[in-house]
Amino acid sequence: MNTRAVPSLRLLTPFALALALGGCYDYYFPWLGTSLVVAAPFLYLLAGWQAPYRQRWIYGLAFSIWCFGFGYFHLVAHNETRQLDHFAAKIGEAHYLVGTIYEAPARGTKMKVPLLVEAIGNSPDSLQKCSGHLLLFLDITPQTDSLQYGARLGIHTTIHPTEPAKNPYAFDYGRYLHFQNIHFQAFVKEDSLVRLSTGHGHALWRLAYGCRDQLLALLQHHFPTQDEYAVASALLVGYTDDLSDDLRTAYAETGSMHALAVSGTHVGMIYVGIMFLLARLPLRGRRGKLIETLLTLLGIWAFTFLTGATASVLRASVMFSLFLWGKLLFRNASIWNILAVSALILLLYNPYLLYNIGFQLSYAAVAGMVFFYPHFDKKMPNWPKPLGEFRKIFLIGFAAQLGTLPLSLLYFHQFPIYFWLAGWVVVLGGAIFMAGGALLVVLDAVSGWLADWCGWLLYYLVWGMNQVVFYIQHLPGSLVSGIWIAGWAAALMYVAIALIGATIVTRQAKWTIAAVGIFTFLGFCRFWNTYQQEYQQQMVVYSISKHHLLDFFDGRSIVSLSDTLTRKQEVFSAQSNRWAGGMAEKTGLMLGQDSRFQSKNCCFAPPFVQFFDQKIVLVDDAKWVNPAQSIPFPVDAILLSNNPKVSIADCLRCFPCRVVIWDLTNSWKQSERWRTECKNLGIIGHDIRQDGAYVWSR
Repeated sequence: MNTRAVPSLRLLTPFALALALGGCYDYYFPWLGTSLVVAAPFLYLLAGWQAPYRQRWIYGLAFSIWCFGFGYFHLVAHNETRQLDHFAAKIGEAHYLVGTIYEAPARGTKMKVPLLVEAIGNSPDSLQKCSGHLLLFLDITPQTDSLQYGARLGIHTTIHPTEPAKNPYAFDYGRYLHFQNIHFQAFVKEDSLVRLSTGHGHALWRLAYGCRDQLLALLQHHFPTQDEYAVASALLVGYTDDLSDDLRTAYAETGSMHALAVSGTHVGMIYVGIMFLLARLPLRGRRGKLIETLLTLLGIWAFTFLTGATASVLRASVMFSLFLWGKLLFRNASIWNILAVSALILLLYNPYLLYNIGFQLSYAAVAGMVFFYPHFDKKMPNWPKPLGEFRKIFLIGFAAQLGTLPLSLLYFHQFPIYFWLAGWVVVLGGAIFMAGGALLVVLDAVSGWLADWCGWLLYYLVWGMNQVVFYIQHLPGSLVSGIWIAGWAAALMYVAIALIGATIVTRQAKWTIAAVGIFTFLGFCRFWNTYQQEYQQQMVVYSISKHHLLDFFDGRSIVSLSDTLTRKQEVFSAQSNRWAGGMAEKTGLMLGQDSRFQSKNCCFAPPFVQFFDQKIVLVDDAKWVNPAQSIPFPVDAILLSNNPKVSIADCLRCFPCRVVIWDLTNSWKQSERWRTECKNLGIIGHDIRQDGAYVWSR
């Protein structure tokens, strides 16, 4: 690829690198904006300099530096907490606020309501204007379940900053919200919320959400079972709140989750469908071409807003828009140029999109398809004509998987072996369903009898897709999981993939040798990491609401102590750390039972645990602490749980130690009292609620 033919890519590179730097450090330099403005005229004059060919790099370097500085400034200035009227500066003792719901609420175990704060104060009579985004967590009740986009709410609550991840290697929800420009959250009771009015927000978004709700009601009528309705609503309008955990897992473990997350594939299907219909109309000449382009763009962007304008759909919609305008002007632009321009437009609109996983995977998949598919298509023998579409789907899926492989391993730590098999099912089935879904909408307005027949056929199509996906999920060796790589390793993998691409294009062995060298280095790093894991000694007390969970890493074997956790709670809290530690074997024990356990380096005899030379006492009841009758028994740590009515001083008389830990099974008031006691006694106190998981390692 000649970079001179892709000027937008040369602009995007320093700009995106600066966004990456700003996301890591996010430090605001007050002088940077002024410097960029002052430098712009000099850069313009330098552009007109008739320099010799050998010195043209000077302007290119100067412009790249300016783009880098602008990208950094653009990202750090995008942080809304730096706005002068942000409500963060006015929280203080204020507990009453007024705001408007600016996106459709999401439903899970709690109702998540994104609120655009408009005023804040001590009471409804002392409100001050402000701005900023706030995430509300509500119990799901008939009142809260009816909240919709554009509703204005009055709320009496306490606002808290979003918190970082409290467990090692766990998903950092606070960082995720940061890149949604949400830095504060509040847990609101039903009686502390009043719906003041409705119908606010942008009329276009109100229309889009209204149409989506009507489509969901239509699908609910024709898809009576939960799993089939959930997949149908995800395929047609991108609504994924009703997907069950088992269904999400099945589609994720077969590499089919992209089918349920509305993306460029869906936009492409919309484009093909619109072009198929417009080809039947008598549109000729320049004017007909303009009408065709405008109608196609209208259909694409209507679908984009209908599905909530996610990063992947925005990317595809911007790309198709640029492609159509270029086609209208009779210019055949490079697909790489279109890809880079669309990324620039989206990142100028919202620089935080760079950190959106969907955005990253979407561009990586398209880049993989654009580069590798034509080469695979030439090299792979043709299949019989009836199987031509299956061959095409297989090659496109393989190229996209190659483009997204490092990101998939980095974020999801697994690789679905039969992604190609599931791809045939979900891509072809999804295409048929989208066409049938459009027909269902039309028939529902024309004939209820025909709509019922169409809905019946689509129901069994989705049912069949789900059954095949579940079957593929349970095939032997269908998933390689527990893969843990660092960010730098993912970046090196992309360098190696690029070198493989250079080998395909140039047919020069030096690029292959370089790629093999990178993979050899990564293999050595993997070997060294595994060697270190074989000799690790680590104890982790996890942060988990109303429960306790402890892991003892003895090499790659784990002894886990827990109470009545659900599988989902345990995976969310501990799985990432276990994968990072290379867990190969786990022994699970239930706390509160009289059973004992002993291995070579770990012994559990309630209330004591000995791990190598570390002694821990688990105090979950006041009966274990009786200074008058107990002989002091030195330990290394005390773990307080289940809110025992004991003091730190009494605990230390019974069990002299260097650190006291208490988890989230204890009340907030008790935790604060213990924290104060530890400070007064001059002993280390670790409050998992505030300090996060306790980790000891050697």
